[in-house]
Amino acid sequence: MDKLLFPILADSDRKLPLFVDIIGHWNNQESIDRQQGFSHYQWLQTTGGEGELWIGDKRYTVKPGQGFCLFPGVPHRYFAVREPWDVYFISFGGSLAKDLLDQAGIKGPGLYSVTDSEMIVAHLRGISAMAESGLPFLGIECSKLVYLFLLDLMKVVQVSTQSAEQYYNKLHPVIRYIEEHIDGVMTIQDLSSRIGVTPQYLCRLFKQLMGMRPMEYVNRERINRSKELMFLGREHKMQDIASMVGFDSASYFSTVFKRMEGMSPEQFKRMHGIH
Repeated sequence: MDKLLFPILADSDRKLPLFVDIIGHWNNQESIDRQQGFSHYQWLQTTGGEGELWIGDKRYTVKPGQGFCLFPGVPHRYFAVREPWDVYFISFGGSLAKDLLDQAGIKGPGLYSVTDSEMIVAHLRGISAMAESGLPFLGIECSKLVYLFLLDLMKVVQVSTQSAEQYYNKLHPVIRYIEEHIDGVMTIQDLSSRIGVTPQYLCRLFKQLMGMRPMEYVNRERINRSKELMFLGREHKMQDIASMVGFDSASYFSTVFKRMEGMSPEQFKRMHGIH
């Protein structure tokens, strides 16, 4: 069933970090040709048929299960080549939109494969249901839902020919090794040898899946473990905790902790009432 909804937005709603402009579904997507682009970001998720997408002079063939993202002001056109071309879509804006898309690996308009098309469609259906609910504070409620949609998009967009799940399976032995040896000395060479790759390739895997370099992940795991120890072992001195999570000295532990948490370990303990 075709559906096109324009949530009623107050001026204050359009100042939210995210807002929904249009949400809908076409049983057979009509041809679109926008030489001046569109005013907001768009995500279109295909579930049947086949289409052709042009962004500038670049051509894409859009198959079921794929999605494409359009950026504001970028000329584009798309049309069905195998009907019916079934498409769910959302148009959204706000100051957070670009940053969240960027974190999902969507750094520009184009075609993207996803590992869970059904989840994306479920999000879009949920936003659509909210948009036509007539509930109070509709703009805020839709804003919350599009935020959840973009967070989940981070987990399912394929940033290369491999899926996020494949990346995780590849990295799992390294992550497990880090967890089991958090109190010991670890180097990038130690970690890369666990899965038989070069340090450079391991860095690329971590950046694509975790959004950080391997040794940054190690330090974050160490700091998280130290916070657990502060709560569960209140008798431990700071030097003991530093050693138990793999730091050579309490001073270096404190430096890393403050850089990551914005406060010293002692300030963290005071804030949480740990004596």
